[in-house]
Amino acid sequence: METTAPKKNVNPYIIAIAVLLPSFLALAASSATNVSQPHIAGFYGATQYEANTVITCYIISGGLMLPVTGYLVRRIGKKLLMYYSIFLFMLGCLLCVLAPNLKALIGARIVQGIGSGCILPLCQAVLLEVFPPEQRGIAMGLFGVAAMFSPLAGPFIGGYLTDNYSWQWIFIMNIPLCMLSFLLIKIFMPSDKPQKLKYNKQFDFVGYISIVVAMACMQIVLDKGEQFNWFDTTWICWLTGICIFSFVLFYVWELEYKYPVIDIRVFKDRNFLFGTIASSFINVMLYSTLLLVPMFVQSLLGYSPSMSGLTMFPRAVICLIGLLAVGEISKYVESKILATVGFLIMAASLLMLTQMNPTSSIESVILPNILLCIGVPTAFVPITALSFQTLPASKNADAAALHALFKNIVTAIATSISATFIARVSQVYQNYFVGNLSAHNPVFQYRLMALKTKFLTYYPSVLAAKKANGMLYKQLLKQARLGAFFDIFILLATMCLVIIPVIYILNSKKAKNKKSA
Repeated sequence: METTAPKKNVNPYIIAIAVLLPSFLALAASSATNVSQPHIAGFYGATQYEANTVITCYIISGGLMLPVTGYLVRRIGKKLLMYYSIFLFMLGCLLCVLAPNLKALIGARIVQGIGSGCILPLCQAVLLEVFPPEQRGIAMGLFGVAAMFSPLAGPFIGGYLTDNYSWQWIFIMNIPLCMLSFLLIKIFMPSDKPQKLKYNKQFDFVGYISIVVAMACMQIVLDKGEQFNWFDTTWICWLTGICIFSFVLFYVWELEYKYPVIDIRVFKDRNFLFGTIASSFINVMLYSTLLLVPMFVQSLLGYSPSMSGLTMFPRAVICLIGLLAVGEISKYVESKILATVGFLIMAASLLMLTQMNPTSSIESVILPNILLCIGVPTAFVPITALSFQTLPASKNADAAALHALFKNIVTAIATSISATFIARVSQVYQNYFVGNLSAHNPVFQYRLMALKTKFLTYYPSVLAAKKANGMLYKQLLKQARLGAFFDIFILLATMCLVIIPVIYILNSKKAKNKKSA
């Protein structure tokens, strides 16, 4: 049974604007606080690790709402759920501004995250319904503006507000925009009624609790793993075991239970399964580089946080333009070819990043990022459209929630692995390189004596020797870190090429009209 009957006199682009604004706010809020983390820690007198909880608790609480989105849509309808979600998100923003201590701020971020959790899959489900099947590429291009552009723009917006006003303005600015979202949703979003099914009267507590436990444990392990040396710590091993057990329980229970909290049987649809996998790889490329490139320019090129944010902003602009343009291009170019071109462009951009070194100019950082964000929308739009192409409309809400949940999990794991990869592989390179700092290496002795001679101008002999040794060791650490960055960029480029065959498993034929199950 269909839940939404769009108003015939409302242009779908106007409806898109109404649902995209809250989606933009919800996703930008996940990355805007990244750059203000040191300011938040200083404001409350907290450590960096304690302040990091402000970011992770938002991600966890938002992710925990994804599995119940389909159930809530069936229970109260899309429009009312969007109202409640925006209200909770706005309430969380207000509480963040008023928070007297870090614990209160974390609690407020949890409220904000709960409000944000359902907004993105609701936006995707509404866009899939109000645009006709032949315009799904355009719909997913518009959806990508929220899904891809807002996390990229978030750090720039957050950095600007923090530098020029205060970190509280990241939350203050959301309050009037949420009020505007209320108005737009009320006027333009199609009204719908909940489905009158027995399904609504049963809530799958076992399934929901299992996915809540699994995601909470996973996020804690990924967040604290590097700090506590991963599986050398007993409680991280326990949490990992609980996480794996809970995910397996969730999967088995949802297949067998009559009224699952989220219908994972939609993965039986070949397009949806492989399309979700391919979309997750795109997220891995986008978010891994969003972490790695600023890390590279700050640690090896010596850029300030605001300068590193500025180098990333052009990719956000290009991504926005690309998402809107590819939506139109997808009407004329076959989806699989377009997606293949997108992955090839991403692979080329990642290989360009391997050419960076400690003397690289700002242009050599910006150009590969621009190329990457040409490839991302080129692949994202057709793959997302193909993922939902063979599903019945009644499954859109469940499928959108499951699609977002799967990508959320894969992205969180990939981001954590990327940071750990740099730390651990840097140590491996350091062990290889340190053998060159030997008294038996003539090149090392030559460089050491040259530096010592320069330092003798200002320092006594013993101190000059120490400073020369220290400078060479610092260069060794830079070279070791540089090697780790090269390796991970090559690995990501290889993944782009490996995923291309998956695209050709997808069925590009138009779906026939299917009745609700």
